[in-house]
Amino acid sequence: MNEITEKLKRKGRYFFYRKRNKNRDFTLLSQNCLGGVIYSILDLPFASPTINLFIEDENFVKLAENPVRYLNIPAEPGEERSAGSDNSAISYPTIRVDDIEICCLHYKNCSEAVEAWERRRRRVNFSNMYVLGNSWNLHENEEYIRRVASCPCPAAVLTLREMNIPGCIKLPGDFWKPDERGIVRPNVTDEKPGSHKHYFEDFFDFVSWLNGGKPNK
Repeated sequence: MNEITEKLKRKGRYFFYRKRNKNRDFTLLSQNCLGGVIYSILDLPFASPTINLFIEDENFVKLAENPVRYLNIPAEPGEERSAGSDNSAISYPTIRVDDIEICCLHYKNCSEAVEAWERRRRRVNFSNMYVLGNSWNLHENEEYIRRVASCPCPAAVLTLREMNIPGCIKLPGDFWKPDERGIVRPNVTDEKPGSHKHYFEDFFDFVSWLNGGKPNK
């Protein structure tokens, strides 16, 4: 019964998000998988190539600061990368857009990743673009965080620590810990134990943000 109740709560919550959302044709440049989750919650097509991947450090800064340039350049196959220690290493293909490397974690190979990037790149709405970063994929580099937060598009950056930078949102609580690869656990897109609610729903008002308001709850 509790499982059914939680699923009904999620369905009602998603309905409420979609009802509140007035922005249905936007491009969300996300540094990790959170962007794809938001599109799915809002039941909108992926009008962004940054789906099912992550973009590290200055690679994402460059994209955030000059999206028109980079999103008008075709992607090319990169090479296989690995991350983590010998016991926890994962391998994934990469692609390149000019001097930016993109880590395509959820793709089988470079060709599949290039095809997906190019298909979604054609849907980009350059006049209605948002940027969503995070401090751990920016390697806690304050300069990078500031640059992403002050990029030409409306921007939000999730952070591990309190930062006096407009647009930054500190993860609430003290249970967030980087793993061996520097990725924060639990993942903000994970479901909270005993519920069907993603962690980020508690502190990131993405609908308000996309409607032109504040991202903090």
